[in-house]
Amino acid sequence: MMKNRSRMTILKYVGVATFCMVAATSCSGRKGAPTDDTAVQANVLSDDSLSTPGYALQLPDIPAAITDQEAMAGYMAVHYWDYMDFNDTAMVADDGFMDRAFAGYFSIFPYISSVDAAKAADTLMKRAEVNRSSYHKVMAVVERFLTSPNSTMRDEETYYLFLQAVDKSDFIDDARRERVRAHIKDVLKNRRGTAAADFALTDSGGRRTSLYGEASPGQYRVVIFYDPECSHCHDIIEDLKTAEELSSAVASGRVKVMAVYADGDGEVWDKARRSMPAAWLNCVSPGGAVADNDIYSLPAMPVIYVIDDRNRVVLKDASVSQLITWLYDLQY
Repeated sequence: MMKNRSRMTILKYVGVATFCMVAATSCSGRKGAPTDDTAVQANVLSDDSLSTPGYALQLPDIPAAITDQEAMAGYMAVHYWDYMDFNDTAMVADDGFMDRAFAGYFSIFPYISSVDAAKAADTLMKRAEVNRSSYHKVMAVVERFLTSPNSTMRDEETYYLFLQAVDKSDFIDDARRERVRAHIKDVLKNRRGTAAADFALTDSGGRRTSLYGEASPGQYRVVIFYDPECSHCHDIIEDLKTAEELSSAVASGRVKVMAVYADGDGEVWDKARRSMPAAWLNCVSPGGAVADNDIYSLPAMPVIYVIDDRNRVVLKDASVSQLITWLYDLQY
């Protein structure tokens, strides 16, 4: 009975009752082509299992001796897949079941330590090594949940843990390992807490400047890489224009907004140079150097960074909600 209460406590604690990855249209690539919409829903029907009409995943019992909430969450994350049969390829291939199970799984990660998060990633990928088809499916689902612009569970740092786990494995072929290492390279590029790469800019008035040249003591830069021909970019920028938290931070001088057209197409830029609010710095990368030289990872436009006054990355590829939360915390 105590074990059941422990499981119920942790499931309620991490919010595994209802999850939804909201579908949205994003722009990807150099010219802002739309990505496929992804809609994922997960509803846990009981605290004993994650089930769909055809399959169920038995959840582990948390030992009664574990009473600390973070430790309970960590135990659940590490042992989440204890009863999963990765040799059951039909179950693993069931998208509804996998979406449901992974929604519950990844909802735990915000509540666990970095040590347990790494252990959970290693444990899952090691368990999946019983079957190559299942292993590749797990890799694909992890990537979709943690990197898709449409996923509310997108988290590059968590994705990095899984990339490291996969890269250590002998269970993948050379082609997949090369792709994994390319992803690792992107994750490490301008990673949170590291120095942002500098790059040259020209503003809408023709003034030459740079990312570092726009640094001011005590001021953060919100850098929005965008494509003027990307409709989703316009939607996001309109949301940011009306965001009170951003307007207030700009008005106070705590934040400078820099909208950067990374591709540098002259004709496109001529139409876009006056499109941003007067309080924002609208810029172009001369010759498209930012995109051509792969200075920043730009998987799906727009891409939002926050850079501090010492040119360190505070937020990387942030969603609007993440940016607004950060701005609120900055203010209060």
